[in-house]
Amino acid sequence: MPWRPMRRASSRSMRWAGLAVVAVATILASAFVLAPVAVRALVQIFELLLRGSLWLATAFGRGDDNWTIATAVGRGVTTALVTPGAMGVIGGLLLLGAAALFGLQRLLDSEEEESSQ
Repeated sequence: MPWRPMRRASSRSMRWAGLAVVAVATILASAFVLAPVAVRALVQIFELLLRGSLWLATAFGRGDDNWTIATAVGRGVTTALVTPGAMGVIGGLLLLGAAALFGLQRLLDSEEEESSQ
């Protein structure tokens, strides 16, 4: 049998099928890797909610006033945000926001140039 080039339509469908297989494999692999992380984060969130609820119930049971509770909550949040890990996340978010603003500015400038021509 002599060699014949593939028709264009079947070549395109084969590319789409290959892309679909790669996409499904990537989704399954990322779900396999990220599922334990998501479960661990969910458990930590529930644990923090439980601790916070118990602390709040204890504070109200002791008869603490609202300002004492607000001060304690503010102190706890401040202590949590000053840790090196939280500061790194905040710094990364600031850099991401700056990059997004820069990209948005460039996008809007390019649209302005197109509309003026």
